[in-house]
Amino acid sequence: MPAHLLPIMVESSWYFVTTQQVREVLGAQPWLPIPRARAELPGVIVWRGRAVPLVDIARVLGIGNGAGAQRARTLIVNHEQGVAALSIDAAREVKSVPEARLLPMHDEIIPYATHELDEDGVVTPVIDLERLISDLHRVAGASEDGSNVGRAR
Repeated sequence: MPAHLLPIMVESSWYFVTTQQVREVLGAQPWLPIPRARAELPGVIVWRGRAVPLVDIARVLGIGNGAGAQRARTLIVNHEQGVAALSIDAAREVKSVPEARLLPMHDEIIPYATHELDEDGVVTPVIDLERLISDLHRVAGASEDGSNVGRAR
């Protein structure tokens, strides 16, 4: 069975995410900062009339050079707790690859990378978005007003 992967660029590095959680790829979206918010969850965007938490994926992956930098694209993803937005630099066309080509990560330690795809010597990590967002939700817990991070559905 093939794996469907969306190539995304964050800073100057390419990653794959599985398309199962991806709802939309948008252009740059204005976002509202949340005072005293965690650096990984710097604010919210408005998507389809709802406030959706913004995940600074560069910071989560340990490659961010600034807090909540505006990026050219916004990835809207589903997760167990609702919907989230990820600020990314670029996205390419979805790739379908046999699952057997996805190898367990072995060389570099990249947070939330579970597999890698080697295409003619170019190795690209596959990020587990569900685990990444679930961990952020667990760490963030309930906000001061009692609502949970990522509850928009």
